[in-house]
Amino acid sequence: MIEATAAINASQVGGVQLRPAAATDLKAAPAMSFTEALKSTAMQQVQTVQQSEQASMAAMHGQASLQEVVQATVKAELAVETALAIRNKMIESYQEIMRMPV
Repeated sequence: MIEATAAINASQVGGVQLRPAAATDLKAAPAMSFTEALKSTAMQQVQTVQQSEQASMAAMHGQASLQEVVQATVKAELAVETALAIRNKMIESYQEIMRMPV
């Protein structure tokens, strides 16, 4: 066990070379505002739910397997749970802000 862990290089995992992000890497990436990030996440989750619906319809027509439908449904369920968690956290944050004394 010790030999196996010693063989793993700390800077390389699974054949992928890991390195700390340089300051130039951070400058090269365009900054995304909170609103844009939230909108992007919401759009991705809507697409996931739509894909699940399409997989279900394809299965009804005999064009998709049960496994594909189950996988799409699980992804959609996870997307909805994530959206609800984000919504609940936003409501909780809003309520906390409203309780703050001015």
